[in-house]
Amino acid sequence: MTENSINQENSSANNEKNNSAPENQINNQDNEILLLQNQINELNQKLNEANDKVLRSLAELENLRKRSREELEKSNKYAITNFVSDLVMVAENFFMASENSPKEEISKNPLVKNYATAIEMTEKELLKVLEKNKVQRIYPLNQTFDHNFHEAIVHIESDAQEGTVVQVIQAGYSIADRLIRPALVGVAKPKA
Repeated sequence: MTENSINQENSSANNEKNNSAPENQINNQDNEILLLQNQINELNQKLNEANDKVLRSLAELENLRKRSREELEKSNKYAITNFVSDLVMVAENFFMASENSPKEEISKNPLVKNYATAIEMTEKELLKVLEKNKVQRIYPLNQTFDHNFHEAIVHIESDAQEGTVVQVIQAGYSIADRLIRPALVGVAKPKA
């Protein structure tokens, strides 16, 4: 082989290498672009998952705040329920003392009159304190029976309209919108 022919072969081999080198570079660039695109897609997916977790956490936190606020409001609203349950017995004793006071003796004897007046004043003050704290006495005489606030323990034959409360055996009490104890009542029924 001559030197010329060797040079030509080398030259053609170099040309083939030079021609294939840009193709290799393009293929390498395409592969790098695909890898980068896959990484971008993975990162976008992770970002979306993280955003979703953050939004869920924020929603849970807001729900927790709302529940806590509601529980605190209920707690404040009904905190005195147990105390009031005990106190209404005292109030009812004052009502009973006032209702059963000897009317004839009150008009005759000034000491008994002073005693009865003191009981009535204490009763009124106690009612004011209860009302101030949103405690209401349920005394439904001559009202229509309401199963939400009354408990019928006896049916009484009466000329009153059927379902009317004709006797209050024990007054009921509620605090705000919660029933502490129902009023025990006698309800009218038609005469036989």
